[in-house]
Amino acid sequence: MQIGVAVLAFISSRGLVIGKLLPFGIAFLSGCPHYYCASAALGSFLGYFIPVNNGNGFRYIASLFAILAIKLILSSNKKLSSNPLFAAIIAAAANIVTATVSSPAITIGFTHTAAETLLCALGAFFTAKTALALKSDRVGLSGEELASVLIVAAMVIIGLMGFSLGRVSIGGILGVFLILTASKYGGTLAGAVSGIAVSFASALSGAGGGLFYFGGMMAGVFSSLGKYAQISVMGVCAVISSLFGGDTEAAFPMIAQTVAGCLLFLFLPRSAGIYLGKIFAGVPKITMPSGIKRAATLRLNLASTALKDISETVNQVSKELGRINAPDFNSVISGIERDVCMGCKLRTHCHEGKKEETRNAILEITKAIKRGEENPLDSAPDEFKGRCLKPSLMENAVVERYSAFMAGITAENRIEEVREVISDQFEGVSNMLEDLSLDLQRDEQFDNSAAMSAAAVLKNLNIHAEECSARIDKYGRMTLEIRIKETPDLTLNKMRIMKALSLVCERDFDIPVINRAGSDTYITVSEHAIYKIDMGATQICAKDGNMCGDAFNCFNDGKGHYISVLSDGMGTGGRAAVDGAMASGLMARLLKAGFGYDCSLRILNSSMLFKSTDESLATVDIASIDLFTGETELYKAGAAPTIVRRSGRTGKAESTSLPVGILREIGFDRAAIRLKANDILLLMSDGAVSEGLDWIRAELESFKDGSAKELSSHIAQCAKNRRQDAHTDDITVIALIIEKAP
Repeated sequence: MQIGVAVLAFISSRGLVIGKLLPFGIAFLSGCPHYYCASAALGSFLGYFIPVNNGNGFRYIASLFAILAIKLILSSNKKLSSNPLFAAIIAAAANIVTATVSSPAITIGFTHTAAETLLCALGAFFTAKTALALKSDRVGLSGEELASVLIVAAMVIIGLMGFSLGRVSIGGILGVFLILTASKYGGTLAGAVSGIAVSFASALSGAGGGLFYFGGMMAGVFSSLGKYAQISVMGVCAVISSLFGGDTEAAFPMIAQTVAGCLLFLFLPRSAGIYLGKIFAGVPKITMPSGIKRAATLRLNLASTALKDISETVNQVSKELGRINAPDFNSVISGIERDVCMGCKLRTHCHEGKKEETRNAILEITKAIKRGEENPLDSAPDEFKGRCLKPSLMENAVVERYSAFMAGITAENRIEEVREVISDQFEGVSNMLEDLSLDLQRDEQFDNSAAMSAAAVLKNLNIHAEECSARIDKYGRMTLEIRIKETPDLTLNKMRIMKALSLVCERDFDIPVINRAGSDTYITVSEHAIYKIDMGATQICAKDGNMCGDAFNCFNDGKGHYISVLSDGMGTGGRAAVDGAMASGLMARLLKAGFGYDCSLRILNSSMLFKSTDESLATVDIASIDLFTGETELYKAGAAPTIVRRSGRTGKAESTSLPVGILREIGFDRAAIRLKANDILLLMSDGAVSEGLDWIRAELESFKDGSAKELSSHIAQCAKNRRQDAHTDDITVIALIIEKAP
């Protein structure tokens, strides 16, 4: 590093501006950190000592000694000596004093002295900013820091403009290389800034610079398409600039230096690319979700309230419509009168003089129809049969009108059921949104300090984070989510990433999960749990059929809980399989989405009520195991008992609640227990417990050193063999063995 600083100082001091000014050696020394002052002073001294353009560099050497003396005297004051503004002041002061002593009016003139002093101050300022930006513990560069680094690079390029291979400038070659490199590793912003900086440097040195700004911007835009796209764009810009530049003699050198810079970029060694990637990497975007979280919470609360209002409105309107539109038996009487009695001589007598007797006769006929009698008219009173002139027409009309009346009642009842189910759906969704709102509002926090530390340590592994968040859930567990840009040189060692993040965040993390989407790569790291679950499940279909009425889902919810859902559909065969699969699958999906158990049960229940006109029901049996504490919660809706073996002894958790799909109002039976390593949880369907629980408890207590799959298979087969009655049922056994995580 000391040699590198000396070389950069030497090159900077050779940067000739307007044919006679050499401000950048002074600027480089003034902005250089104190621990590199000796190297910077030596490099600048040699640069000024060797004449540039037959000029005299001794005035600048005097400025170097003055600056070095000031920096050494104030080296104990680190805050002042590292301040970019202080570096600019001493550089400007040294240049003014030495220029005044050497009679600027005779040598370079007042205007040029003022310009040189300004360049000294600006160069020193940006050099000091660059030194602060390139500290090894920095996560990345902000836009201001990136501009400082590129301006200092442009200062060095000005110094290289005086070196050439024939007519091709070394500085021009490195300018093209800088633009391409900055574009690749820093994106569009870095490409545009580097283009401006190199263009300005080229103009100051008198070489012209129209190509570089446009080329830098375009190379940054096309950086996501790879190296070849970048050099192609740069080549096109060079050709366009040479064609429209008006100077045919300068066209060849311009194209030649562009080709040379592109080749240098194309064959850049991987190790050098990794180092440059660290320099130009931007500061990752740290998730700051407080404002978004407040807005989302408000929106969810408003949506939840609106859906509750809709549910209440639906219920009120449903009751009012039911009262208005309810079928009336008087309409049956009126319809029969129109169908049969219209034009009859006895119409007035029957429906006015004998109104009650006629009504009672029609009621008796409808009762006979309801009982399924072949001749409903025989049930009418003899007095009515004696005076009715159209008995056969009367019987047919009663059958027709009463059937329509009953169909209307059935339809209205079904519509009422649909209204109730829709109301339940609205209320269930409202509860879901309320749960999400509470989760966002109270249960999650973001540790931005940990996110910055994670991004910093990944940079040391040559992994450049573009976005990083450290989320802490309601259980106090951290999850890191990091987005990085995919590059051909990217190497991800999961073990190294896990160890580095665990160390810097002072938490025990699991092996990271890596997902790729387009040009982006996502790294997700969650805390390492104390326990893991050995799960084994065995199913035996009734009558050795192909379709099982039981269904189950077992999964990790991403928040440190292992959840098992078992459902037993009513009966056996295909119909039961549909009910069981629907109940298990829908409940699992809702829980995975982060919704609560109660609102998920409500949505499931209304769905089961609504899906068919026939009776459709299923049990729900859920076990949720906290892998960090062993705390286990059991939720049951009409489910078979669960057997628990804890510390070698067994117990049971039973349910008195109803299955889903029967009544609108439904709830879980709950139980909670704390488990530890080697404890066992046994979830079963009704077919497994038909012969009682004592034998299952005995088998579980005697079980030793086997897998969960072996245990579930043994219990299921024993349940099948023990069945005494002729009735068979589907058998499902899920064994969950708690184990210490490695």
